[in-house]
Parts: sequence; structure tokens; C-alpha cells
Amino acid sequence: MDFRSIPIGNILPQQPPFRFVDHLESYSEEVTEVSFTVKEGTLLIENGQLCAAGLMEHMAQASAARVGYVTVYILHKPVDIGFIGQVRHFTLNRLPRMGEELRTRVYLKQEIFGISLAEIEVRCGEELLATATLKTALKEDK
Repeated sequence: MDFRSIPIGNILPQQPPFRFVDHLESYSEEVTEVSFTVKEGTLLIENGQLCAAGLMEHMAQASAARVGYVTVYILHKPVDIGFIGQVRHFTLNRLPRMGEELRTRVYLKQEIFGISLAEIEVRCGEELLATATLKTALKEDK
């Protein structure tokens, strides 16, 4: 399947200008990869770089893209709203600069009752920019 052809707005609830994922690159039950180019008009840019909060939001949206793909294209349900429950072991090697394309991998470690635990790596080319462990939760339906 050509994951890149999936409109990212179909699987992410975030909308421009607060969307920090451009494309779903690949999906498997264990690993999902997304891409994002830091460009003019991107929010959370400081001194020509995506700030740490923007990078963390990108990581959360990468995780959300995985959940969104499963929800919409496998379970055939509407996309759910999710929340960051916990960030652990955030390591920042450097901030991404304008024009750089990020490739971010989400390694699913555990998922139960709408709560996901994932390790996330953000790269620019071969360079590792940041890592973190994120716990995310889906909004409960009433």
C-alpha cells in the first residue's frame, strides 16, 4: 500500500497550522513512520528552528497518526481525539532547522484500553535528533 497517498487530515484530528506531520510513510503493528518538513508558517519556530515544544508535539502527532491509521483504515471508525498522558526519557540532541525533513519512527511497546506506550525516534537523514517514551490515551466516549 502507498501510505504516503493517504491524506494526513483523514487520520489526524489536528489541522493546519497546528499539524506537525505531513505524511504517513509506513505502518506495521510494531513500527510506524511519518515525515514532516519544517517550513515557513510552521508554528513554534524560534530563531529558524522548531522549538522543543514543537518537536514534542510532532512526536505526539506521529503517535496519533499510528492510532488514526488503525482507527480509520483498519477499524473503519472516525478518528479519535487523543491526549499525551506522560513523556519520559526525552532526549534532545539538536533542534530541527527550517527546510529539514524529519523522519519519525513510533515503536509501539504496549497498547491496552485506548492507552498506548511508544518509544519515538526523530531523525533528519541519519542524524538522531530526539527520542522519548510517550504514553497517550484516547478520549473516552460517553
